[in-house]
Amino acid sequence: MVKDGYEDIMNIDISSVAIDLMRTKYEHVPQLKYLQMDVRDMGFFPDDTFDCVIDKGTLDSLMCGNSAVLSSAQMLGEVCRLLKPGGIYMLITYGDPTVRMGHLLRPAYNWEITLYIIPRPGFESKTGISSKKPLEPVPTTEEGLLPPDYVMEDPDSHFIYVCKKTDETSTLVEPYASLTVED
Repeated sequence: MVKDGYEDIMNIDISSVAIDLMRTKYEHVPQLKYLQMDVRDMGFFPDDTFDCVIDKGTLDSLMCGNSAVLSSAQMLGEVCRLLKPGGIYMLITYGDPTVRMGHLLRPAYNWEITLYIIPRPGFESKTGISSKKPLEPVPTTEEGLLPPDYVMEDPDSHFIYVCKKTDETSTLVEPYASLTVED
């Protein structure tokens, strides 16, 4: 992201070991900042702090733990609280819409959600079509699910949920969250 011109990137992880390793590895990159923090309670940051939050595995980790529903609601509530109006929460996950949309579509968040599906690198379909085609949004039903006739050729695809915070987000969101979070 720094190579693409981003100037202020906050990275958090619950593991102090992971934070120390990344801080040391990238000490020569002043645009990267690191904090050890639990994504379910990021009260250190005020409301409407971030333009974008990128999650590459944190929600997946919480969904595998005890109190998964509560933990995910706490994290997503924090993400919503920390995003500026119009901000983006990008969730990169193996979780398909049947297991993720129920969490993302809570009325308190009021996110506009666009789904993308990315086949694994080098995947070729049975028809010989490469995975290198342009990335386009995937149509979803009103419930946020894939249409019944949708064919996903690569079962090991990543799902990318781009959740845009609208101006009408509820003020009832609990203080819970994520930024660039590591698993």
